[in-house]
Amino acid sequence: MIEEIATSMRTHHHVRAQVTAKAVTIGDVIDFAGRGYTVVDVLDFSDGKRGLRFRTGEALIVEPDEELSAVRAFRKR
Repeated sequence: MIEEIATSMRTHHHVRAQVTAKAVTIGDVIDFAGRGYTVVDVLDFSDGKRGLRFRTGEALIVEPDEELSAVRAFRKR
């Protein structure tokens, strides 16, 4: 996660936040046990759960109100 953030620090401002699963967007970096996983795809299921697919090829299904630790990048002005 540190490497991904460092490469875009010149063009983006990074904010660490707790987000619910329903607020996760493509490009967010989700922190699991100190490792960062970049979200590349988000799927919405009919029961309200969300499927998150990461750049590593791994996937995770989460409850809509589950809180996740994330880093979100915003383009600098």
